[in-house]
Amino acid sequence: MRNVQGAAMARYWPVLKAREGEFKALGKLRDHDVSRIHPLFEVNPSGDGPTKAGLNFVRKIREAAPAGLVLGVDTTYVRVNDDGQPLIREIANDLAQWGIPIAPVIRLHDSDEHLSACGEAARLHNETAIVRLGSDTTDPDPVADAPRISRALSIAKISTDRCHLVVDMAEVSSDRDVSRAELAVRNVLDSLDSQGWASIVVVSGAMPSAISTLPRNEATPLTRWDWKLWKRLADRSPDFGDYAIAHPALPGTGARGPLPSLRYTASDNWWIYRWARYETGGNDSFYDLCQALVASGHWPAEGSDFSWGDSELARCARRQPGPGGATQWRAWGTSHHLTHVMGELASPPAS
Repeated sequence: MRNVQGAAMARYWPVLKAREGEFKALGKLRDHDVSRIHPLFEVNPSGDGPTKAGLNFVRKIREAAPAGLVLGVDTTYVRVNDDGQPLIREIANDLAQWGIPIAPVIRLHDSDEHLSACGEAARLHNETAIVRLGSDTTDPDPVADAPRISRALSIAKISTDRCHLVVDMAEVSSDRDVSRAELAVRNVLDSLDSQGWASIVVVSGAMPSAISTLPRNEATPLTRWDWKLWKRLADRSPDFGDYAIAHPALPGTGARGPLPSLRYTASDNWWIYRWARYETGGNDSFYDLCQALVASGHWPAEGSDFSWGDSELARCARRQPGPGGATQWRAWGTSHHLTHVMGELASPPAS
């Protein structure tokens, strides 16, 4: 049954893009954190076609996923393989052979064929699925969603007690957004909370789509509106989900050779570091960035022991070789973020 014992028991459900940096951070989870986190991966399209995208995803999960970690898999952006068959079926079959458990994600606009494939995938693994409400453009609507949920689960042949309900509010970027999202989530909980879900998760994201307009050579705070939303809902005891240090939308190709940068999570803010390059080029100014970070008030008391990402950032602060690039910076920032949020959920502040 769903956790109803209070916010201190909340679990963490980060929604992660299937990119190299996120996989690197996942692979560095500590053993004691594996049972506290339930990552939900969105499979990204590939220029080589959907089948290749699925194969790449399976390979990266095999390389990165710690033993015992259960992953949610959402194929919204890559629904079918090259033969027109549901990609979730192919991913589930491949990962089952490697003993890596997943929970397929069901969206209410999925085709009947896809819903059936999600049911097959669930039965192949832990007989568990994830129902994900909302989208980038539409808030969850319990009146319209309730009959669609019943229909989807009937086609998939899964009962609600084997499903986690993810209420996804997508981007929240202001106090007004948080108020709107809080009302929508409460409406969903009032209507659907009594249906016996395995858990209910509130997900939102507050990282902007780009940080290229922020100042250079100084740390800029950005409010974690997603965390504020969850704290406002503490009386309803949902699990917490966010988009880690990424924007909710599907990522683009991004700028080539971005400035040395870091998205570093603290209690109520992210601190965004962007450092100008030296005239000689390269990423050596990332060392200066890290020196500023470890001298700041938001560097954790545990220092380099806080997470794998922090150990790498501390190494760079000592100017040891390897300032990294965009993939490494995202991996280190994500590693710190995951550890930070799990710590917050273990002893959450008052709402």
